[in-house]
Amino acid sequence: MRSIAGWSTSWTGTWVAADAKTVRLSHGDCGITVTVSPGPDQPPYRSAPLLDGGTKRIENLPTSLLVDEAGRQCLEVEAGVPGLGPTYRLYAAVRDAAGLSIARGDVAVDRIVLIPNTAIGLYDDFDDDLGVPWAYPLSPLRWRAE
Repeated sequence: MRSIAGWSTSWTGTWVAADAKTVRLSHGDCGITVTVSPGPDQPPYRSAPLLDGGTKRIENLPTSLLVDEAGRQCLEVEAGVPGLGPTYRLYAAVRDAAGLSIARGDVAVDRIVLIPNTAIGLYDDFDDDLGVPWAYPLSPLRWRAE
C-alpha cells in the first residue's frame, strides 16, 4: 500500500451511524485524527486488550491515507498496537445509480457516506471481531452538521 493525497478537509467533522455510533474526524498539525464513541455525547470506546494486557481509548488516533489491497482509497486508523494492528478503515463513498463508488476529493460532504471496515491485525487469529469489538456493527456513517 502507498500513501496518497486526496482526503478532503471538508470531510472532517462528526459522522453518525443509524445506531448512533459517532466517528469524529479532526484535522491537526499531525494530520487527521479519529475518535469513535457509542453516541454523540458519550465518551470514546476503549479497545480490546493489547499485548501488554491493557486497553486504550479510541480517541485522537493517528491515521494514514492509503490505497487498500483492492486499489480503493481509505483512511486507515491505528486502533491497536502501531504496526501490528488491528486497524479501522474508513472509505469515503458516494451513492449513485450504480451503487456506491469511491468519492473524489471535490464531492460535497453531505453526499458522502463513510463505509467502515476492519483490517487484519494481531487479534485476527483469535477473535472474530479482529480485536476491535467497538467497531461492530460496521454501519455506514453520515455527516452531521454541528
